[in-house]
Amino acid sequence: MATTALAYTAATPLSSEVSTTLGVAAGSAYEVFADASEIPRWLPLVQAARVLSLHPDGRPDRVAFTRRLERGSLGYTLEYRYEPAAYTISWATPSSSNVVLQGEARFVPLSTRACLMTYKLVLELPIVDEMITTELDGHPASHVVAQFREHLRRLC
Repeated sequence: MATTALAYTAATPLSSEVSTTLGVAAGSAYEVFADASEIPRWLPLVQAARVLSLHPDGRPDRVAFTRRLERGSLGYTLEYRYEPAAYTISWATPSSSNVVLQGEARFVPLSTRACLMTYKLVLELPIVDEMITTELDGHPASHVVAQFREHLRRLC
């Protein structure tokens, strides 16, 4: 754990990935996750999400987020892509952003009432974020998936 904390700096991209089984259908999990405007409701480190534009199907295209930090906040915008047939959502910051954040959430059906969620995240921040190394143990994907799983449990 201490090695991860020492290795992480603001200039080093941090990549993490996790898979878990969810007790809901893949389509249901996909739809809940696809509602980017609701992310602050289930992911406490995100203070706010504001949809800036929509895809023609009504799903969020560009979303402005405010991320809670220990001493302040960080704003960034994500651009979303959806693959409904594969139950996959991907996102990335615009190339002009000083925050690099990209990821993917994939929901693979296991049965009519269960799916495998695979969540990948790569981030590079212009600042040192102590929360990543302390509270999240250098593995933010695990934290996001745990929070999403708990949100689904409350919904279902």
